[in-house]
Amino acid sequence: MDNSRVKRRPKGGASRFNAALATRSESLRRSNNVVSTLLCFTCGTCFALSLICLATLLALIDQTEAASHSRHDSNTAETFITMSDPNDSFRLPKEVVPTHYDLYLHPKLKEGTFSGKVTIRIDVHKTTRTIALHQKDLNITSVTLETQSQDKNHEISISSISKPTKYEIFVISTENEINPGLYNLNLEFDGNLKDKIVGFYSSKYKIDKSDTRPENEKTRYIATTKFEPTYARQAFPCFDEPNFKAKFSVKLVHPTDDGYSALSNMNVKNTQINAPEPGLTTATFEETVPMSTYLACFIIHDFIGTTKMAKGLNGQEFPISIYTTRLQSQARRDFAVNIGVKAIEYYINLFNIDYPLPKLDMAGIPDFVSGAMENWGLVTYRETRILYDDHNNSIYDKRDVVNVICHELAHMWFGNLVTMKWWNDLWLNEGFATFMASKCSDAILPNRGYMEEFPVEVMQNVFVADSKLSSHPIIHDVQNPDDITSFFDGISYKKGASIIRMMENFFGSDVFFSGISAYLKKYAFQNAETADLFKALQDMVRNEIKVQDVMDTWTRQEGYPVINVKKLENKFVLTQERFLDDPDVKSDPSKSEYGYRWTIPIVYITNRNEIPSLIWFNKDDNQVEIEADENTKWIKLNAGQVGYYRVNYDEEWKTFEHLLRSHPTRISALDRANLLDDMFSLADAGKIEYNIVMELSQYLSEEYNVLPWAVAKSKFMAIVPLLTSMNELYFADLFKSYVANLVNPIYEDVTWTVDDAIEKEVPSTHIDNRVRPTVIALACATGSEKCLQRAGDLFKDWLLLKKPQHPDIRELIYYYGMRYRSDPDEWRAMFEVFKDESDPSEKNKIMMGLAGIKSTTILKEYIARAMNEDHVRTQDFLKCLIKISKNPDGTSLVWDWVRENWMFLVGRYTLNDRYLGELIPSITSSFATETRLNEIKDFFAKYPEAGAGAAGRAKTLETVSKNIKWVDRNVKNINNWLIHNWSSGAKTIS
Repeated sequence: MDNSRVKRRPKGGASRFNAALATRSESLRRSNNVVSTLLCFTCGTCFALSLICLATLLALIDQTEAASHSRHDSNTAETFITMSDPNDSFRLPKEVVPTHYDLYLHPKLKEGTFSGKVTIRIDVHKTTRTIALHQKDLNITSVTLETQSQDKNHEISISSISKPTKYEIFVISTENEINPGLYNLNLEFDGNLKDKIVGFYSSKYKIDKSDTRPENEKTRYIATTKFEPTYARQAFPCFDEPNFKAKFSVKLVHPTDDGYSALSNMNVKNTQINAPEPGLTTATFEETVPMSTYLACFIIHDFIGTTKMAKGLNGQEFPISIYTTRLQSQARRDFAVNIGVKAIEYYINLFNIDYPLPKLDMAGIPDFVSGAMENWGLVTYRETRILYDDHNNSIYDKRDVVNVICHELAHMWFGNLVTMKWWNDLWLNEGFATFMASKCSDAILPNRGYMEEFPVEVMQNVFVADSKLSSHPIIHDVQNPDDITSFFDGISYKKGASIIRMMENFFGSDVFFSGISAYLKKYAFQNAETADLFKALQDMVRNEIKVQDVMDTWTRQEGYPVINVKKLENKFVLTQERFLDDPDVKSDPSKSEYGYRWTIPIVYITNRNEIPSLIWFNKDDNQVEIEADENTKWIKLNAGQVGYYRVNYDEEWKTFEHLLRSHPTRISALDRANLLDDMFSLADAGKIEYNIVMELSQYLSEEYNVLPWAVAKSKFMAIVPLLTSMNELYFADLFKSYVANLVNPIYEDVTWTVDDAIEKEVPSTHIDNRVRPTVIALACATGSEKCLQRAGDLFKDWLLLKKPQHPDIRELIYYYGMRYRSDPDEWRAMFEVFKDESDPSEKNKIMMGLAGIKSTTILKEYIARAMNEDHVRTQDFLKCLIKISKNPDGTSLVWDWVRENWMFLVGRYTLNDRYLGELIPSITSSFATETRLNEIKDFFAKYPEAGAGAAGRAKTLETVSKNIKWVDRNVKNINNWLIHNWSSGAKTIS
């Protein structure tokens, strides 16, 4: 920072002389021994010599002080950080805390810049000469510090302002020490809105072609924010850590005309037209409640809004509004606002705590890096996560929109009202919001099976990452700022949600939510940590369960257990061990305080008792026994998959094979899905033979429920590229034909015709609409000629004859229709449709379809076109690459392109971007050769800086190493089973 541009209190000559004299006196005191020696000369020549020596010493002191001051501005922050605890070197000190921000922001939309000023009321707890806070990419033009007094503020002299460190901390140093008390820190600054998608940034969209405005006015600009986790510092200097809660008073400048207005966390208090100049308006918002900086939000927009009233506990009403670009229909806003009202009222009544703000706004942002952001009172969404209507969106689009709205509104309590003290407890925010999203969705739209899907969509998904050595505990030390970003992963969200669901089950719903309500009330407007939650729950159950003893085994060590079951006479004997998906790796028990043992609540049913029973498997016990009589034929552990663990039934797998093949619906669809997931995963990890999997999988020809088929599709499709990696296409083709044969009976029944009445009436039917996309996708992916030809015909109807297709099957038609036809001219025609599409959900479906073509030449062209932000928004480009990589003809192409263009990606997204960190593990997940593994290692060696992708790199190496061993261990066994049991006449492989 150029200190010449920083305003400081002017000093006169006398003041400067006195200050210099005081400094010299202090320096002389520090050099007491030398000075004393000089002053001992009291006569004649000795006295003259002493004067010369004293002058020389003073000159040396002047030089030293000057050198020190010349280094001060650049080194103050680094010195400050170095003196801190090395483990917390990127943390702000606790001696100075903010209590209030008075913030003024003036964005210039077309220029892509903004200016601002902020007065931060700070409370100094102990005498200091330094104030440390955050900023990034801001040009600070003025800094003043004043005492806060009722009579008259007194300005305090500032000696220096440092440049930000690598941790984005800058330090303001004062000439003299400041005593404990309240002060006003005033800063003026300016910054850039362009070329970023976090902090305070610009977003744009094009209005409809039918609009009569000139072409150069059809691009509309807005300014918006995305601050979580550490990006508020890019909008204004602040104490950008969650435990520094403060109140905010905000003023925003926006154009007066052309439909522009402003939104923030609170409602508008007043507006000043023609301020600060003609054509501009300044909106002043009411003061907020205490909140963390990452929850602040400001939007300058020209959106259209829809409002509906919600009711609090005592019947008092408050408005909920949805804002979208003018391109979006009233029906879509109506759907979002109706779900918002239902969700917020559900939470108010469940927690018995009113929503504490006077309004709640939700806004769909054209350019948005995440799915959504829970800013208090002003939730922002990616458009595909807030917009839905029955005519243009699928049954799964609906589920996703409802889920995301419920997730974000759960944050109004979990994260906003009560905030984690530090990011290592992120699960208190994200785990609860993920769990509550499913629970709320299921409650406000009953009979859709949203909570029933939780184990398949959430728990089984995160099991994959948590079965690797590269996983991390739910509560984990943050070692650097990149760790904060990388913690927004499946462990915090999905594992956190899964163990919360497990807690609800063993506490009982009423007791659990009584504890949750008590926790939220006790820590309202404050910060909390995991131990505070466990204490609140402990108070509910007294000594029946040692909550922290149980839950620490789940939150403070990575991974999860597999329970091994053996039947011995009339009892089932259970043992536990850590589950790892690579049979050749071992975990070191000394790395965990609990030795990778868990205290497990085990819920089970048997053929004799279908009411779930609960027993505990204590971490210190070697085994647990469940008594049974001679009539007990089978036991199903983890009934309803409420527990975060796997089960290996050993010889009892044969029992389930007979049960499912003779009576497919004898156990629930959720338990069938659980069995399939455990079975495939155990075989994948070398715990059981794949023969067991293949034998049991035959029952699927009689399966009609979406949950088992969702598991089967995921597992089968993961195996296909591994079989292909041996360059023996016969292996993969034989396997695909087996799977196609399994799925064909239900494919013939579901057809491509969607019955909308099923979704609207939700009757108990043989087939529901949820299973159709899963079954069609699996049939087409495994090469069913009938399925692919039908996709091609429907694709032709859509592209050439302009016949709209049902939204539930559009993406399948676009992808498999393009794949079946693979016509370059049709691809380019489809791309033109993609460019002109204004519906973000439909645009995503077409983007997926474009990735289906078999031509590598066209796929290269697709990547080149997608790099243009006018074609594919920055937020969607990484997803576009991943979609292309999932096409077997695009996998190598994308991997080569990413390696050649890595620095372009880093420049666009930065290494701190967690989505960039997830790119490599996504596009390499099917690699299964030593050649590929060496290419990955070489790439990591060439670009050693991983940023937020460090965990992703470790996961990549583990995955590909495991894939190589999987191929060597399983391909021939699977092929031989297929030859002997399904395809006669083929040659057995020895």
